[in-house]
Amino acid sequence: MITISTLRSKFSSHLAVAALLLVPVMAGSSLAKADSSDIANSLPAQIPEILTGGSWTNGSVGGVYRAVVVLSKSSEQKPDLLSKTISKTPAAEKAQPSAKRKAEVFIQWISYENGKASAKIVKSVSIREFNEKQLRHAFLAMDTLKDNEMTLLVTSYDEGTDKDISVSVKATTPGNYEASKAPK
Repeated sequence: MITISTLRSKFSSHLAVAALLLVPVMAGSSLAKADSSDIANSLPAQIPEILTGGSWTNGSVGGVYRAVVVLSKSSEQKPDLLSKTISKTPAAEKAQPSAKRKAEVFIQWISYENGKASAKIVKSVSIREFNEKQLRHAFLAMDTLKDNEMTLLVTSYDEGTDKDISVSVKATTPGNYEASKAPK
């Protein structure tokens, strides 16, 4: 029997992102004939949050911004407060299936062909400034008040240091972003 923990241990963030990237590709085939519930059910469980908004243009190409949180196996796990207080029995370790996961955030630039419902990912980038922190959770908020600019606030909690972590990301044209510590 395949369990969630087995899948988590076998999937890396790159596989989960690849699965997400396949959704628009599949839209041209069997997924195009599927109803919206089939499309929603095709997203991997390792993607707990997706936000889409704003608009960008680059020459004759334009589209919207998308931010994606992907849960994956951590290569080096920081100690957390919970693991310091729970005994290391097999039952206690089974009760913490997410103890070895990390959350990674990606920004994607999505374009739509003229008059067609199908979308294309123009560029997808990993937010290194957040992802290198190897945190277990990521929560997103998006602000898109200006054309050609999207501000993403990525927040989390570092259980090892008992502190809130926030990174502000400003995205512009495909592949271009700046990250900074979020204002308090």
